[in-house]
Amino acid sequence: MTMLLHPWLHEARIAAARGGGWRRWRTPGLVLAACILAPIALRLWSAQAAALPAALPRLIVQLPLPFGLLAIAFAYAIARGRLIALDEDLRHGWWAAAPIDPARATGTLIALAAVATVAAMAIVAIVLAAFGGPAGAWRGACWVIEAGVAVGAVLGLISALRHRRHPARRTREGAREPLFGLRWLDDARLPHISDWQRREALLRWRRGGHAWMIGAVLLALPSSTGAASGLGVLLIVIALAWFSLLVQACAASIVAAQTLLHSAPRAPHALARAAWRYPAFAFACAAGFATVGCALLSLSWRAAPVLLAILIVLCLPALFALRPAHRPASP
Repeated sequence: MTMLLHPWLHEARIAAARGGGWRRWRTPGLVLAACILAPIALRLWSAQAAALPAALPRLIVQLPLPFGLLAIAFAYAIARGRLIALDEDLRHGWWAAAPIDPARATGTLIALAAVATVAAMAIVAIVLAAFGGPAGAWRGACWVIEAGVAVGAVLGLISALRHRRHPARRTREGAREPLFGLRWLDDARLPHISDWQRREALLRWRRGGHAWMIGAVLLALPSSTGAASGLGVLLIVIALAWFSLLVQACAASIVAAQTLLHSAPRAPHALARAAWRYPAFAFACAAGFATVGCALLSLSWRAAPVLLAILIVLCLPALFALRPAHRPASP
């Protein structure tokens, strides 16, 4: 069986056995543990508190279409992004020069998608079981969410396989430039760092990054929402989704630049001084969009701490990924 798959799997298994995989999955693991332990704690607290988590499975059964579409969008975005990133790493990374049949890479992508889908469906069942409620509601909610996860994963796999069959399209996609030039954001001591950040963020956004957040909020809006209120919510959500994606792209660019310039002579903290400009400018733009949205919703200034807290939570994965870039190299 291993002869039909890419040898990258063996390398990844060795790295995971040595303890290198837990850092990548610790943030999702903490979120999953919170999703399981929080409803269990409410159920053990009192009968009144137990009614709150038990309402979720019943709500999913009553509204299967919005929750099913949300599961499809979420699974599609994750599956497509992860598979495309792995395929590009196999094509252009360490394994690019290895004489390996491309069919083995395709089989690896399909196998990983299948295993991840089964694991995601099992996690959904465990989380919904932690929320409690009647057995009929639990089974119905499992059918809705797990069907959405399966359909989204299949669509993501199909999209990733189509993406790898058109390398010219991927080259054109990576060669795109931003609509407006912001050369004044470049630092003369380390030029093109902000341009690197902008290109990475733009590429991720055009690939559909964080589009599931916008779709989830639009699906959750009631049909009686007015035009001004709907536009205000949309502006706030777009600002949060865009800036959180941009922070992740900037963090990845900074880590890559730190690795690339590790042996180059430069002043202390020069990379940090060159890398803060574009995220600060993007934060000002996102704050402007969110302010217009708050004005349309007639929200007061007291909503600012709530929006800032949501933004910090969305940016936590990028901040965790950025920490190793500032650690001094060991002798």
